[in-house]
Amino acid sequence: MKRFLITITICIAIPLAILGAIYLWTDPFRCLHDFDINDIDATNREYLSTELFLRNEPIYHYNSFIFSSSRGGGMNTYKWKTYLPEGSQPFLFQAWSESITGIELKMKYLNEHNIPIDNALIMLDIPGTFSKDQLPKEALSMKHYIFTGHSKFTYNAFQFFNFIQKPSLWRKSIKNRIHNVKEVCCSDTISNDWDNTCVLNYTELPAQDSLKHCTEMTRTTFFSTIEHSGYQVTVSKPVISHQFENQLRNIHAILDENKTDYHVILSPGYCYTNPEVNPQDLNILQEVFGVSRVHNYTGKNELTKDYNNYSDPGHFGLRVGFLIIEDIYQNK
Repeated sequence: MKRFLITITICIAIPLAILGAIYLWTDPFRCLHDFDINDIDATNREYLSTELFLRNEPIYHYNSFIFSSSRGGGMNTYKWKTYLPEGSQPFLFQAWSESITGIELKMKYLNEHNIPIDNALIMLDIPGTFSKDQLPKEALSMKHYIFTGHSKFTYNAFQFFNFIQKPSLWRKSIKNRIHNVKEVCCSDTISNDWDNTCVLNYTELPAQDSLKHCTEMTRTTFFSTIEHSGYQVTVSKPVISHQFENQLRNIHAILDENKTDYHVILSPGYCYTNPEVNPQDLNILQEVFGVSRVHNYTGKNELTKDYNNYSDPGHFGLRVGFLIIEDIYQNK
């Protein structure tokens, strides 16, 4: 029996040790090794957005924030800054599949560390922001440990567990490490703006910039097919539970304490594949934050019915973000 247990232990320990070495060497989720600020990887947006913030905050003293999921890639702080008071220093606090809990945790962290929130844009995806899994353990959407109270060791233990469950990632990680392949996102090294390939796109109205990410085949075979196939614009089921409403009120309390000039944006997805906000949820948001503070871009409108505004059905381009900011502040 003793020999059997020793054999089993060795059979488990050796593969785990090998996988552990691969994990440490390849750093597949970019959360172990320091990163080059001019070459930020897009793999783990939650983690690297936070790390960039922690590195830069003592230098730039951020006081204005855009809280968003991946859809915030279509927003830009350069355009936003033209409507903010002098001395404003904005930061895009973006995370893949951001939840209302993630937004609340980030705002609590800022408030508890006396980092001013003078201005804020809070982007809510319907229904994604209010999904059932608010603190996912998936590698690319797990919250940074400074927000959850976990240790860095615990965070990486979860990440290693994610790694060992994905054999397809083992080979890819080794290959990427050998060939130095990175999913570079060209993000701004100060504001964290996504896809910062042309600064003019942040100060002047860009063309249908999302088209550069979308091949003609994708546009004609996917978007056009959807538009002409009888799809109807749908209305989301109510997603704001009593718990989520309390979290929204917690967020509002932090905004009120900071005397924040804020706006809540219901982000626009391509109307034939993304639902319109349910009136019940819209009423809750307006009751919590105020009617003039909630901007609903869901459903079918000038921004959402044109698939040229999208690189894929859920993600709008810089032109749309530009027009949203103009709409909010010029009609204020």
